[in-house]
Amino acid sequence: MLRYNENHAPLVKVVYSQVKVNGKTELVPLELYADGSLKRSYG
Repeated sequence: MLRYNENHAPLVKVVYSQVKVNGKTELVPLELYADGSLKRSYG
């Protein structure tokens, strides 16, 4: 199933960004869209 963002750009892949939370490094999934925008992925 294809997912699209507000600009109707298709989802390319999910990339993981390292974010420091309370001194711990956590991986946060981000959705990368064809127009280059990133959106936080919520499962």
